[in-house]
Amino acid sequence: PAARPQAIDEPLPMSVALAAAGRYEFSAALLAQIPGRPAQDAWAMGAGDELRDVLALLHSNRSAAAYALGKYLAAHKDALRATELRPQWAKGHFRLGAAQLALGRSRPAYGSLRCAVSLAPHDVHVRVACERARILAQNDAMGLRVVQLLAGRDFAHPVSRAFGVAHPVRAAVLRFAQQMRNFVYLVADARTRKCVVVDACWDIDGILAAVQREGLLLAAAVVTHAHVDHAGGMAPPPFAPLRVRVAGVAELKRRLPHLPLLAHPLDIPEILRANASMLSARHFTPTPNGFSFRLGHCTDLRFLHTPGHTPGSQCLLVNTCRLFSGDTLFPGSCGRTDLAGGSRVEMAESLRVRLAGLKDSTVVYPGHEYGGEWTSIGRERKRGAMRAVERVSGAVVDAGDEVDTSAAAALAAAAAAAATVAG
Repeated sequence: PAARPQAIDEPLPMSVALAAAGRYEFSAALLAQIPGRPAQDAWAMGAGDELRDVLALLHSNRSAAAYALGKYLAAHKDALRATELRPQWAKGHFRLGAAQLALGRSRPAYGSLRCAVSLAPHDVHVRVACERARILAQNDAMGLRVVQLLAGRDFAHPVSRAFGVAHPVRAAVLRFAQQMRNFVYLVADARTRKCVVVDACWDIDGILAAVQREGLLLAAAVVTHAHVDHAGGMAPPPFAPLRVRVAGVAELKRRLPHLPLLAHPLDIPEILRANASMLSARHFTPTPNGFSFRLGHCTDLRFLHTPGHTPGSQCLLVNTCRLFSGDTLFPGSCGRTDLAGGSRVEMAESLRVRLAGLKDSTVVYPGHEYGGEWTSIGRERKRGAMRAVERVSGAVVDAGDEVDTSAAAALAAAAAAAATVAG
């Protein structure tokens, strides 16, 4: 979980932008009928509850519109005014917390959203936002920054303001990335700004732009496993004959030759096969189970070998309390074991031994948005795949890595069309 201000080079969809702008101007026009803050205060004090509710609602609506337009300071100002007018109204505190998160103020945001939860304890959206703020506040307290990037939302856009519509094959690949819903992570030491990127794939330009936008210094690239949607390379069957290539760590290494690539030794051969002639074994730093190092001033990274999805699947444990699980563990489920190199027995062992030993409070950041943006070891132990393993020895719930057939068809069609034109 992380605040996600709209990227400068990625515009809002036109319909969303127009709706937000219209909502903002409408609320502003109504508020303009009560000139000045002193006049508003006097009017609100003399008005009944119903009129104060109207004024609070207008400020809340303008805050929401300003937030959608990326005007976070304006959103904060209006949300704060809404809470002053109606301190017992959960929505005002919710708007205030959202604006504070976008401004990078996680601790005040957590306080605002806790207040919103106390006023609306059954609102799921409020509770989820409060949990996100709590995690961000904890990250800030330990000097850790986590930037979560979702394919199709934060990078890997088939259409961009700078370049328009991409080449047909590239556009099809990026649409496929949207369907796969991969997460890429920037894990940074806040004090030194050094970071590692986890599973850099699909759109290296977009990922490096995010690194620059966040003001970070890229120190290494972590690969959780060898599949093309996490490490890049030539697409596997049934797309192999089409010679469709997915951008990944090979392109990252070409752009940054001195950047270390960290992968488990059992999955390095598969990454090399998918990136023949572009990578060699000397480009990788093998990370066997227990391999660890310090990033920057106070961020400790340790690798846990968790086979099952692939022979060399691994999770990255940060500061003993943040787990980047790749395709090993998702909210409510675990990675598929029916693909090449997968094993139900090894997956069960990974969940039962390697991950079950972690603290319940450990936050889990998955490799795909399959069921949510994050979960925790305690939650998965109670009602997720880890619970299933504990109840029935060796039984594993298969999920994740689902391929959308329409996106796959589009990818194949675009590649075939390009091959026809080239011929």
